[in-house]
Amino acid sequence: DNSSSFANYFRTKVFNNVDELIYHEKVRYVYIASNHASHTDYAIRALNANKIVYVEKPISVNKDEFAELINAHKGKIMYVGYNRPLSPAIFLINKYLSVKNRTPLTLSCFITGHKISKNHWYRDYKEGTRVCGNIGHWLDLSVNLLNKVGLPDRMEITINSSNEEERDDNVSLVMITDKGDLISIILSSREEPYEGINESINIQHSNLIAKIDDFRKLTIWEGERLIKKRYFRKNVGHKNAILQPFSNKYKRNFYEVEISTRLMLEITEAIRSNRSKITFQF
Repeated sequence: DNSSSFANYFRTKVFNNVDELIYHEKVRYVYIASNHASHTDYAIRALNANKIVYVEKPISVNKDEFAELINAHKGKIMYVGYNRPLSPAIFLINKYLSVKNRTPLTLSCFITGHKISKNHWYRDYKEGTRVCGNIGHWLDLSVNLLNKVGLPDRMEITINSSNEEERDDNVSLVMITDKGDLISIILSSREEPYEGINESINIQHSNLIAKIDDFRKLTIWEGERLIKKRYFRKNVGHKNAILQPFSNKYKRNFYEVEISTRLMLEITEAIRSNRSKITFQF
């Protein structure tokens, strides 16, 4: 019903078969925003049909299909829906980060996420856990910021879950690199947040200190310099992300997405196998 009303308003067509849509001669761009386990399959089909592809996060939920997607992507055009690095706040912070005289980065992300039931489709094994469904956003942001200051070679990761029966929920990740970087990501979902996902992000690098309050407010201290920004409405970069196929300004570095996806899948496997410590090689 939703598809039909949407199609009626915009005078477009509803397809009940994905191949009929992908191989339609008038379709040039394919946006994939279906359930997570279907993203890679649909993306590969669209890439093989020489379409320009936009895939919402995550692009893959296991290593085998990720390898197939990377192979299909060669020589083709694909964009990804990880949006935090495309937000105005991170755009501004990135201007103050540099690979010159490489110094350690400290990043803390506290996320109050949606409370989801035990029978929610995110819980389905094939969908990749909440690591792929949610935490991947902040892993991707971490890789984006690390790339701005210079990627490390190795990362030691500690996973602490408050409930061993749901190890991907109410969980903290602490990541320390061989360059001295310290990254902490906490996902808390005790109750449903009134205004949806809420994020508190703190960054320190050299003489830069930055605070992001739910992507509504940004405060930057650069030495003695103080910068304050407000964003109305909350802006996590979603609009910029979906405009990537149409604007050079917003194109993500796909190399970062490859790394963050590998990192996400390593942590997913660790949580599934009840491992609390892993080493990730960049």
